[in-house]
Amino acid sequence: MVNSAAQSGVAVLADHYWQARTALEALPLVWEDGPGAQWRSTEQLYEAAARACERPGNVLLSTGRAPEALASGEGPLVEGAYLTPYCDHVNLEPLNGTAQVTADRVDLWHPSQHSEAAFCVAVEETGMDPRKVHVHPTYVGGGFGRRVYGNDVRMVVAVAKKANGRPVHVIWSREESMRQGRYRPMEAARLTARLDADGLPGALRARAAGAGYSLTGLSDSVYATVIPNVQMETHALPIHLLTGPYRGPSYNSNAFIIESFIDECAAAAKQDPLEYRLRLLAAWPDPHWAHCLREVAAQSGWGEPLPRGQGRGVAISNWAGRGKPGAGTTVAAVARVEVSKAGELSVRQLDLAFDPGSVMNRDGVLAQLEGGAIFGLNMTLNEELTIRDGRVVEGNFHEYPMVRLGDVPTLRIHFGGVSNGERFSETGEPPVGPVGPAITNAIFAATGKRVRQTPLRKQDLAWA
Repeated sequence: MVNSAAQSGVAVLADHYWQARTALEALPLVWEDGPGAQWRSTEQLYEAAARACERPGNVLLSTGRAPEALASGEGPLVEGAYLTPYCDHVNLEPLNGTAQVTADRVDLWHPSQHSEAAFCVAVEETGMDPRKVHVHPTYVGGGFGRRVYGNDVRMVVAVAKKANGRPVHVIWSREESMRQGRYRPMEAARLTARLDADGLPGALRARAAGAGYSLTGLSDSVYATVIPNVQMETHALPIHLLTGPYRGPSYNSNAFIIESFIDECAAAAKQDPLEYRLRLLAAWPDPHWAHCLREVAAQSGWGEPLPRGQGRGVAISNWAGRGKPGAGTTVAAVARVEVSKAGELSVRQLDLAFDPGSVMNRDGVLAQLEGGAIFGLNMTLNEELTIRDGRVVEGNFHEYPMVRLGDVPTLRIHFGGVSNGERFSETGEPPVGPVGPAITNAIFAATGKRVRQTPLRKQDLAWA
């Protein structure tokens, strides 16, 4: 199975978990750093990615004549450099699984996101006749993409093979789960646009750099279609950290990047950011994008006056549409924030309007959108893994803060944007995309400060 290879590890078998963990910690283990140790710090990684974005890269998408239009000198030039960090899935349930391997049967109890893939990995690892391999799915204590590949399944089965037919429950500590993850990729990007006489982008160039990322949410965004001259380039950096799905793979970063930049274009054109997006969408054949924007604007009180230090921001994105109208799920978000002069941020309200085509289970869709919005909120406010000598530093929640119930703003999901079309698209990943840029765009509205990097807890938001 592709991507299911287990990482190197040492396992201790004992009668109970704490006995095994204490014995493991007592072992005199010394690991070779390998080539990944070249990355001495997170700052070194970020600098390398930012420098790469200053150079031409591998052209992934090119329409029209973007380089010539950008070099023309006609119309204002808008530029912005953005960065999203490595993040861990921090599943509530650490990686674990139970297996029993005997001479003529394999049983696996495992919280996999894909039981079929887990079955294939267990067959491959044991070499057993598939008819003698039995997978018993358990509840998943948080997946988010981490429990997709099956490398944890392979480790569980490999350990059980050494137990002489006894069932073994293999448990990763929280620290091992975090430091041996398959992370949301770090991505740096530099975007450049030349505005036309109407203030809209006539040309757009995006350069992105990192490892393990894709341009989903950027190369297939609506703007790549409605802007006449577009070029998107990538740089692959030799970073050793394993990456993987993370609730809207790469889309979660690219929605932040492109929606932040479109807001900057609106500001440069001195136009309302909501109306600016509607003008861009006038050339888009799917009218439900604009309908979602109008719905969330009406429900959130867009345009109503706010006290000084408060602001609203808007963003819109689509997951799984692959750049096609009438496809995937579109979500528009408006955030209302308050920022003290000292830079203390409070997200007061989040409003979301969406269009997945049609809704079959209203309660289920509501839960997915609420959960995705909170996931995007935490990703934006808090999440960042740091690197020292090639290794992940953070190992537990005291080093990797998460939003608590008291941090969750008033969260309102509006069904008025649903088009009731023929498709039924997913709702778990889509809301993660627009929440972050809606918040940072609201910070700009409140303070005049542009935030181009997450997490916000590490940014200077003070204003006078």
